[in-house]
Formats: sequence, C-alpha cells, structure tokens
Amino acid sequence: MKRSEVEEEREFIKRLRYYRRIFESYLFKRKVSNLSFWHTDLKANNLSEGDRKSVGLYPMNFVAKVTYKKHRDNDGVIMLDYGGELGVQYNPNAIAQAALGFYDLYMQSSELKNRKLQQELDIKSFFTQVDWFVTHGRRVKNNILLWEYEFPFESREYLQKPWRSALAQGQAISVLIRAYILSEKEVYLKAAHDGFNAFRHEGLEHEGGVIFRNKEDVWLEEAIIKKPNHILNGFVWALWGVRDYAVFTRDEYAIRLYEEAEKTLRRTLNLYDLGFWTCYDCVTDMGDPIMPVSSYYQRLHITQMLGMYELTNKEDYYLIYKKWRSYYQNRFYKIFAFCWKCYFKVRYW
Repeated sequence: MKRSEVEEEREFIKRLRYYRRIFESYLFKRKVSNLSFWHTDLKANNLSEGDRKSVGLYPMNFVAKVTYKKHRDNDGVIMLDYGGELGVQYNPNAIAQAALGFYDLYMQSSELKNRKLQQELDIKSFFTQVDWFVTHGRRVKNNILLWEYEFPFESREYLQKPWRSALAQGQAISVLIRAYILSEKEVYLKAAHDGFNAFRHEGLEHEGGVIFRNKEDVWLEEAIIKKPNHILNGFVWALWGVRDYAVFTRDEYAIRLYEEAEKTLRRTLNLYDLGFWTCYDCVTDMGDPIMPVSSYYQRLHITQMLGMYELTNKEDYYLIYKKWRSYYQNRFYKIFAFCWKCYFKVRYW
C-alpha cells in the first residue's frame, strides 16, 4: 500500500472514531457525557463598580456547573466523559468553571438562612477544584506552568496531546487569584504568576506561549495551530483571566496586554458576525470554510458579550449583545444555522 493510501486509511479510521464518539455523546449518552456539564443555563453576573475595579465576581455566573456529579475523582475534582477511546478526562477549563461556580455560591450565600454552613461547604468545594491547578501542570522554559489537555482534540488542525490553551491558562488564573484573596496562601499566587508567563510568549514561537500578534492586533489563542483561527469564546475567557491578573498584580505588561487584546476583540467582533448568526472562529484564509456555531455557542457568545459590557461599561458590547440575541430569537435563523452546522461537521470536521 502506498504511503498516501496509508495516510488516507488512517484519516478515515480517525474520522469514524470521531463520528462514533460524537453520536454517542449527542444521541445516546447526552445525560452522562461531557455535554451535561457544558450545556447548562448561561448567565452574566451583575457587576458592581467594585467588581470592575478589582477582582470580585466573575463576569459569567457558573452556579449551574456545581450540580454536576456524574464524574469526579477521589478528591472531588470534576472530570468529563468524552466517550469512545477518550473516556473520562480532566479538563482544566471545566475544573476552573466548577471552581468559579462554587465561588459564586460562596459570595451569594449571605442571602441564605444557614449562611455559615453553606459558605463552609461552598468554600471547601471551591478549594478542592483550585488545588488541582497547584498539584497538576507541566513546567517549561521561562518558568511557565501549563495546564494542558491530556487528550487529543479535533480542531482546524488535529491537536495531539498534550495541547495548551490561553483559555485554560486564563480561567485557571482567575480561579487562583480569587483563591489567594480568600486564603492569602502564597502557593496560589505563585501558580497564577507562573501560569501567566504563558501570555508573555507567542504560541508559534515558544513551547509555552499562547498569544499571537498580527500587526496592531494581539490574540489569545484557545488552540495553538499553524494557521491561528482566533476562537471567540476562548479569546474572551482568556481575556478575563489576563484582566484579573493585570488588575490584581498591576503588572505593566499584563495591563498593556489586556488593553491591546480588548481593543482587538472590540475591533474584530464583526468578523464573527454572519449577518444572521455567529461563527466559532475567525477565518484568516479565504480558502477555509466558515464554521457557524451551535445554538449553545450562540447563547454563549451572547452571554459573553453581556459579560464584556458588565465588565467594561462599553456600549459597543451591549449593542452586539442585543444584535446577536435577536439572531437567536429568530426561528428561521436558528434552523438555517443548524443545517449549516451539520453540513460543516460532515464535510470538513
């Protein structure tokens, strides 16, 4: 068999495994797969002026994540079932969101009758998730601590394990800084410092880098691939982590990076707007197919724009929030986007 034929056969087998895993997750095991963690209610937190000036409530509310009990390790850390050959895995993004959910509960528990007991339970669960970031991770040169995904993933390019992400780094930093504020334990702040170092380097030039610079723009990349695709939801969540680090540490580089990245986001949001729906990432090559998002990701983009407005008070984000919400409320748009998404999955992914 010729080399090209062998490669084609391997690609075919890989794609079959992917479809099998997707069908299992979406059709047969939806209630126990990783989707049961992700596909929850989405809402933005109402931020006060104090939250905007310091590290307080996170722009999104993740309380819905704390009820997830399908898979946890012996310590109580969240794990997700991806089905197929991947099985149950740690996902740093999921662990961070679960931690933020417990943090939200802790901050809101003053409204409950049994405040002390509730706070003790919430704070214990919060630190259970946070401690995973202290005990896990891989160190690379320039004192970078990476919280990588230890399983392969299908993206514009196939991501071999382990793979790094600005999303994982950013949300972990947001969690660790809040853990330090609550506990004053230096181990959490040290991990946040080392994790932020990933944002000091470009992903295509450094084994631990997670940013990409292009002329006046700077992108925080959810996936490090040869042709950077600027995934929107990962960019926003990573941006919030950079912002938390900048506000808390007053690090000059972090402040400048946040300002540059926020400006890039605001300037390029139109690239994710299809006129009736939004797309998952930013196509930089005219030959690459556009990927419309699922209904869940449309709701996520809407919520993130409201979160950006809550955080910055910039009217641009509120206008985008209302526009994208109107797309979601249009039944015809929703059906058309679903059909296009299915075609993309079968044809290209």
